[in-house]
Amino acid sequence: MTFVFLGLFIILLALIVRSSLGQPRLILKVLIHLLGGIVGLWLFNLILNVIGLDIPINLFTILIVGLLGFPGVLALLVLQLLGI
Repeated sequence: MTFVFLGLFIILLALIVRSSLGQPRLILKVLIHLLGGIVGLWLFNLILNVIGLDIPINLFTILIVGLLGFPGVLALLVLQLLGI
């Protein structure tokens, strides 16, 4: 599973470089945000595994993090701590 997320991270970096070279289109921006959400959740889960917490990676959490960014990760963490 780690190789999948590593591959997504490499694709994310390539999309960021592509968008910085020219005028980024809306679809490219959305892809960057969604891939950033996936990779960000995965990295955050690696860190949280040390203390025994886990945020599930599914369509809902990816969309929340893709739309809200880091505040979305914090909101998901609070919801996880509250048991919701």
